[in-house]
Amino acid sequence: MRLRPPAFTFIRRAPSTAGTRAFTLLELLIVVGLIGVLVGGVSLALGDSSGRSLATAQQQLASLVGQARANAAIGQTETRLLFYGNPPPVGEATRFLRQVQLVRALTPGSATTAWEPIGPALTLPRGIYLVPPTTAGFIAAGVVWPTNPAPRSTLNTRINYTLVSGNTPLIPIFGSSYWIEFQPNGSLRSDAALLAGQPYPKLAIATATLSATNSPLFNNPGAVRGLIIRPATGAVTYVNEAASF
Repeated sequence: MRLRPPAFTFIRRAPSTAGTRAFTLLELLIVVGLIGVLVGGVSLALGDSSGRSLATAQQQLASLVGQARANAAIGQTETRLLFYGNPPPVGEATRFLRQVQLVRALTPGSATTAWEPIGPALTLPRGIYLVPPTTAGFIAAGVVWPTNPAPRSTLNTRINYTLVSGNTPLIPIFGSSYWIEFQPNGSLRSDAALLAGQPYPKLAIATATLSATNSPLFNNPGAVRGLIIRPATGAVTYVNEAASF
């Protein structure tokens, strides 16, 4: 009897077709597209630039208040925060209600007119402005700005400042500015002129668009933040909504 060798059956795998490869590529493109949509959605959700800018400006002002208190106590002389307040077209639009400068009195005593800058001036983020003590003329059309409580800053009347370095006047002059002052004991000078009927000193910031003359027009009473300053200690409390002013 003859033995037959075992029979081997070869299974030939069908080659991948171009259609299958295209389908796989299509799936990949769909996945990539979905990832892009998800990333875009997250970016939009986190992309509240005005909200981030308000928070940044609030933190910057709180830091400046802390620096003003510390420098007044350490140097045993008055310090001030100057808020550039010369409106356009006479003043500089890019600085108006946006630029803040910390200064110290060269000679202790509030009557002095010699003020020296401490560090560079700070400019608030784009689109964020300090709300002045009087908002007349600075509210966008159709916007109702709250009055009780009023989200506006309590600042001393504008003075034209020429800063000095040693005894040398700095050029150009800083210009007309609102101001608040800290005493050598770290307290905030808060007389009736500063408070202007408000129960406590405060700094308010808000979003604004620009008018035809480049003046800020506050456009959203819901996009307001700021600080309440305790006069006796100079300590600050963060305010995150208009109703809390």
